[in-house]
Amino acid sequence: MAVIDHGQRKGPILTPSSLPCLGNMPTINITEGCVHGCAYCYTQGYTNYPGAGRVVVFDNIPALVKSELVKKRRKPGRVYFSPSSDAFQPLQTVQDVAYETMSTLLHAGVEVAFLTKGAIPERFFDLFSQFPTKIFAQIGITTLDERLQQALEPGAAAPSQRLGAIENLVRLGISVRARLDPLAPDVTDTEENLTSLLAELAKRQVESIAASYLFLRPAFAQRLSELLRQFVVETGRTSPWSWHRLADGVGGGQMIDVAERQARFHRLKTLAEKHGIDVHICVCKNPDLGLTSNCRIAGSDSPQVGTAPLFGPITGDTHGL
Repeated sequence: MAVIDHGQRKGPILTPSSLPCLGNMPTINITEGCVHGCAYCYTQGYTNYPGAGRVVVFDNIPALVKSELVKKRRKPGRVYFSPSSDAFQPLQTVQDVAYETMSTLLHAGVEVAFLTKGAIPERFFDLFSQFPTKIFAQIGITTLDERLQQALEPGAAAPSQRLGAIENLVRLGISVRARLDPLAPDVTDTEENLTSLLAELAKRQVESIAASYLFLRPAFAQRLSELLRQFVVETGRTSPWSWHRLADGVGGGQMIDVAERQARFHRLKTLAEKHGIDVHICVCKNPDLGLTSNCRIAGSDSPQVGTAPLFGPITGDTHGL
């Protein structure tokens, strides 16, 4: 059972991200902590991580966003949810804040991008249907194996729910991609696992995916390593994991080495091509690969900074259904 605390965000909300894959786009975290409880989540090493099973919800975010939009000389073109938490956690209070914030932005003419491993409630699809060209979605999914998914992501949505979300988003004409991140070597990146997953994504008209590999931090390395050993498919590869410096805002961690990552990404791209799917590698987690393009985590099209009135009249319900 999650422990929910309520907090108040201080300072500016719509501030640019330093992550290369977000290209200075403003980002919003509705919470500190996340009840999805993903075993690999690197935020477990953050100083402001509230602890397992505890979530701090910032109730004042919608009001702060509205206030900032009024004051800004130019509104942002697009805002991303969420670098360090998930806007679609299965908590009503989190979903209410996320809904009101997204609705405020969309009705003000600001595009919304998000990454989620949660189940998207129906009221969000109703909202998104009014702004299909202003929504850029990524659904995080690395396996169709529910036993493996539950071990790694105990509080997140089931694979079938995520595939259903993709179907609903595509049906609305929304730009949607899948995010295979983090892939665990010899666990979720096996040919069997990837082939079945890519086939299901292709059936749902997914044409582009982002990918990166797992990295370990001291805060959770031993616990996660022990968990993964239960699922490892022996391949004869025994390369030790070494410490790699990642992009600013991500830090660093133990990862498979550069040559092995390149080989595994090449295999993923080869498998994806058979299904007509493009693969984009995360620059933030792979700065040592010399990539020239990013993973398009917040959509492939560059948003335009708004030049219209900063905050037009808001219509519709911005307080949830």
